[in-house]
Amino acid sequence: MQLLFNNAIFRHEPYPIGLARPIFDTESYMALVDSFPPIDLLPHWGGEGYHKYALNERMPGYHEYLAEHPLWWAFHTSVKDKKFPEHIISMIRSHGIDIAPSPKWTTRFEFAAMPAEGGKIAPHNDLPSKAVTLVFSILKPGEWDISAGGGLDVLEPLDPKEELRSYHAPLEKFRKAHTFEYHSNQCVIFVRSENSWHSVGPMIGTDRRMRRTITLNIERHDA
Repeated sequence: MQLLFNNAIFRHEPYPIGLARPIFDTESYMALVDSFPPIDLLPHWGGEGYHKYALNERMPGYHEYLAEHPLWWAFHTSVKDKKFPEHIISMIRSHGIDIAPSPKWTTRFEFAAMPAEGGKIAPHNDLPSKAVTLVFSILKPGEWDISAGGGLDVLEPLDPKEELRSYHAPLEKFRKAHTFEYHSNQCVIFVRSENSWHSVGPMIGTDRRMRRTITLNIERHDA
């Protein structure tokens, strides 16, 4: 299953972040949408900074689900290949974006969903070990009500000198530099830096729709 990055467009401020759409061929994409794990298989992540459901490779049930769904297993296998991070980093560098080398790269995979009513991920700046994050939207065309929110917000601290804690700093401490709306068959790609703040929501929907995504983290291992 080939990922289509040939049409990716990047912004460079306040940090490198881009969008590729479409990211899958239509047939493969719709098959992935139809076989996304049911929400009752995704544990709830609550607390101050989250209101979402997520299942990753460190959790019970993840590998069992992949084993029962050949298309997801094939996708998982392709992104876990050691050549995949190098391909992504090479693609990003081709857009004039520098990424420091690492002796070893790996890919981490997560299924996630957030309810249209109140779903959120508070402002945060990923750990330094996460060099690149890719967030794929998994929904049918026309399925989502954009008025509910759900886009990925690119944030800038109002006071660059203020020390802010991920998942604890309120939205009022930031301005929204840009929003990547939640649309079907797309991938938001961003490079982690000291100022790569971002968030989702809180969403304001009034129905039971879910913002479904898969997230890939390209992680560096310098030790």
